[in-house]
Amino acid sequence: MSRDRLYKVAYDEAVRALSEQQVAIDGFRSRAGILFSADTVMTSFLAGQALRDGDGKVVAYLALAVFVSAAMTLLAILWPRRWDFAIDSHAVIGTYIESSRPASIGELHRELSFHMHSSYLRNESGLRKLFVYVQVANVLIAVELLLWILAIAIPS
Repeated sequence: MSRDRLYKVAYDEAVRALSEQQVAIDGFRSRAGILFSADTVMTSFLAGQALRDGDGKVVAYLALAVFVSAAMTLLAILWPRRWDFAIDSHAVIGTYIESSRPASIGELHRELSFHMHSSYLRNESGLRKLFVYVQVANVLIAVELLLWILAIAIPS
């Protein structure tokens, strides 16, 4: 098998890895949006029940504090940030195609594979953070729900 074909395999794998990363990031952001909406509805309903008599229960205020923490965590997921999924086409043309010594297709696949791997590594740390944020938000929402149940169940 020629090197050009082998470089094409590496290139295809790099494209696949970045595509999978992008799908994972989109998935985390979608889940965060749904969790944020659900948590807001849950809090508005349960806070109304817990505080309907006008009595400020410590547990209810603690639940509100946890809601704010969960909301901030979810907003951290939804906040726009820079991800590296594309290669600057002008740089590719200038460096590999219109240079004094244009690259072969195999060399181009090789260089783009290296670039995409670097992008993958840069994105990976941000992706790990999103994973942790989603897990933290899930725990906070579960704790918040328990606190709202306690606030409603405990008589004034």
